[in-house]
This record gives sequence, structure tokens and C-alpha cells, in this order.
Amino acid sequence: MTMIDVTPRQGSDSRVGQIVIYGNRWCGITQMLRRALERSGIGYEYVDLDERPDVSARLDRLAAGRLHTPVVYVDGEWLMEPSVGDVDAVLRRTRGGARRPVGWW
Repeated sequence: MTMIDVTPRQGSDSRVGQIVIYGNRWCGITQMLRRALERSGIGYEYVDLDERPDVSARLDRLAAGRLHTPVVYVDGEWLMEPSVGDVDAVLRRTRGGARRPVGWW
């Protein structure tokens, strides 16, 4: 069996960091986070776990069989089933607080 590395690829702009949302199209929390980031103009990568069962299985193993979606990778930190406020707190800590909160519209 091949192990799948779920760590996001390093982007060309390392000072900005990276956000990856691992979730499902049918998951309300996943879609809420995606909309909040889009409204805030914050770029992210989305991995649909229904289309990538290999990644879903790897995340499930890493979570000791207790995977809850979404799983969000934010600037080097992993969050399981975070709220918009949780993601915003990590962004404020890692990118500085001089910006509008995530989901601000």
C-alpha cells in the first residue's frame, strides 16, 4: 500500500502561507468555511474527500479513526471541524491582526 502524504504543497509565496480545506460537498461547515474565505478574499485549496478517498483514509488514520470534516490546514496548523472563528484566530496569529476578520461582509 502506498502512503499518501496529505501535507499541502509548498506554494511559491511562502510568506503568505497556505490554507487547504479537506471536506465534502454535502458538509455544511465545509461550505460555510469556503464561502467565508471567498468573501474575505483569502485564497485556499479545496480537496473534496468524496473524490479523494485515499486522502480521506489517510486523514482518518491520522485522526485515530475519529475523522470529522472539515479538516483545515492553515499556515502550518491542522484544525479538525473548526468554526470560522477558529480559522480566523489562526490567521490573525500567523498573518497579523491588521485585517478584516474572516467572513466579514
